[in-house]
Amino acid sequence: MITKSRGASRLAAGLIAVMMLSACGGGGDTAGSGGSGGSGDGASTLRVWFPGNLAEEISWVNEKLVPAFEAEHKVDVQVEFVDWANLATRLSTAFAGGTAPDIFGHGNAAAAGYAANNRVIALDDYLAKMPDSDVKDLTFLDQGKVGGKQVIMPLRGFGHLLAYRTDLFQEAGLDPASPPATWQDLRAAADKLVVRDGDRITRSGVIFPADDPTSMSQAFGSFLFQAGGSFADESGTTVTWNSDAGKRALDFLASFYTGPKAVSTGLGEATSGAGAQHPLVTGRAAMAVIDEATLKSIHEQAPDAAAKIKLAPPLKDTTAASFGGAGNGLFISADSGHKDQAWQFIEFLLKPANAKAYVQAVGGIPARASLATDPELAAQQYIKPYMDAAAQFRGNPNIATWTQQREALAKEIEAVLRGKTPAAEALDRAATEAAALAKQN
Repeated sequence: MITKSRGASRLAAGLIAVMMLSACGGGGDTAGSGGSGGSGDGASTLRVWFPGNLAEEISWVNEKLVPAFEAEHKVDVQVEFVDWANLATRLSTAFAGGTAPDIFGHGNAAAAGYAANNRVIALDDYLAKMPDSDVKDLTFLDQGKVGGKQVIMPLRGFGHLLAYRTDLFQEAGLDPASPPATWQDLRAAADKLVVRDGDRITRSGVIFPADDPTSMSQAFGSFLFQAGGSFADESGTTVTWNSDAGKRALDFLASFYTGPKAVSTGLGEATSGAGAQHPLVTGRAAMAVIDEATLKSIHEQAPDAAAKIKLAPPLKDTTAASFGGAGNGLFISADSGHKDQAWQFIEFLLKPANAKAYVQAVGGIPARASLATDPELAAQQYIKPYMDAAAQFRGNPNIATWTQQREALAKEIEAVLRGKTPAAEALDRAATEAAALAKQN
């Protein structure tokens, strides 16, 4: 837990605000200062919880974003960074005790649950006051809706793409300029790239994010979408992951880890954000499906290895797609007495210059479509490929019990990947448990 209380001088904050305004091209890129907090004057304190403990994010938020916002809006902002592992518990305790922050961040997957329990407000009235061009520019806005209402403002997008070592491709007689495009291509490349010492795999042909329930469901999700399937129907009321497409997808994923032709290892190994310790860097894997934050960590910690890594567009079975979409975002608490000021803070963070600076610090796909052509972002090899693929990313369904359903699904996926359960049986069992969870809600 890291907390920042307002301590910067008005002069320093003002200078930062001026610099940020200049970067935006003038005052038109900042939120208006009109409106006040729900409980009174502009001198009140706005409490904001951000999830995680990424040093670059903490530095940018505390040293640049908050001082600039405070200088423009004459509002004290108290920021706290809460570890992801503790976030749900901390929020539950805060809501129960009447001490919830005015604004809190979370993953998009949590949106439906907080909305169903009336913990957050709908943001549609605020969005209606923004220029249409501004609203249309917010790439992931629709993915933050629950029941047709906007409940979370996505700050960035994310996605999973296939990364590969060009030198190991050449060593195996593969063309680095022609990465796998289909399931068949992926399997053929993995078979050529795997290295064995007897029955032991010493270098995986390919690895997937599979270290916890969330990552396992995401690894399956990419193949599910590529097979033309989905987690749930359009209403979100009926699970569809156990369709023929789902069973084919899980069988294909499991084929890399199980049986005499297995080419992958590392189940349970945390590789997200692993940087210099990532198997792609150490040579323990020739290909890996990774997100943009992990690729950023590799570029920062192992630049020599990063120079040998390229990314392929989303793979295809019947559809070119991959897991991704809206990442973390911000909610306004229903208990907040400063809702207008809370919205001003969110709107300020999503101004073009700030949305750009945010992904430069954190990684990911910028929240604004107009930033896709920004030359600085386009030059970042850990950002541009994901921006290019943004339209092909698919995410979780926005349903109230999704996080519990995901746990049930991931448990069964792991059993399949470890060779303990057939894919069809596992997916059907997970679907039955998910249906029971939905009825409890």
